[in-house]
Amino acid sequence: MFGTQVTKGPHRYRERAVRLGPQEQLVGILTLPVDPSKPLAVVVLNAGVLHRIGPHRLHVRLLRQLAGLGFPGLRLDLAGIGDSLAVGGTQSFRESAVGDARASMDDLVAIVGVRRFVLFGLCSGADNALATALVDDRVAGIILLDPPSYPTRRARARGVAQRIAALSAGGALRWVLRMARRPLASIRQLASAGHAPRAEGREPPPLATYRDQLHQLLERGVRILTIYSGGLGERYNHVDQLFEYAPELRGRVDHLYFPDANHTFTERAAQATLVETVVAWVGRTFTSAG
Repeated sequence: MFGTQVTKGPHRYRERAVRLGPQEQLVGILTLPVDPSKPLAVVVLNAGVLHRIGPHRLHVRLLRQLAGLGFPGLRLDLAGIGDSLAVGGTQSFRESAVGDARASMDDLVAIVGVRRFVLFGLCSGADNALATALVDDRVAGIILLDPPSYPTRRARARGVAQRIAALSAGGALRWVLRMARRPLASIRQLASAGHAPRAEGREPPPLATYRDQLHQLLERGVRILTIYSGGLGERYNHVDQLFEYAPELRGRVDHLYFPDANHTFTERAAQATLVETVVAWVGRTFTSAG
């Protein structure tokens, strides 16, 4: 553990850098409430290869506001990202990320005195949060920002309608004529659903696997919040698209959709709304009674 402690801002928090893991190879920033009152901590995982502040300082703002509600938090750099050391071995990126997340929770039990955790992740961070929750019973909740998403026939129809609406009258007519000349097999392929296209270097699991993973966590009592940006195209373009491909999850998984936000919530107004909404969800979902 190293660094200094500071108290500042309207939410009143202290921050300090910590070394974590069996070889102290991991580096993170702890954000601690001045008056801690909650029995769990929030661990924020890297978004892709961005270091622990997150895209446009998203992770910093999120944990500082959560500290105002009494929740301690950790912004973690996984091995080989930011200030954390790369560790050689034969593990895949996913296996290494899960091991790092679990090691950080091991140390937080001693440092902060909590035994339950909420994991937050964007993009590959969402994938790592989900994978960690599946193997660690200490995870009480996960917040998945742009997690695996799957196009449906309705989503593709909405995408077509949006593209036509963006064209001029002549351009729309030419597009319709081109589509009319396409072989029927190509049109059917465009309308098919059931798997997610690869995006941002990620390899989403088959839809059946993803649904099964969410069911496993729900059966264990894990609370789940899925959040989708407007940057996913036909992979997610409607507030309720999650329930188009997984209708049995309605009422069991909380979800949000930000159609005007891009994948990394670049605009400050969109990010502020995102942070406020996530903080409110955590606050009402995880009370002092657990």
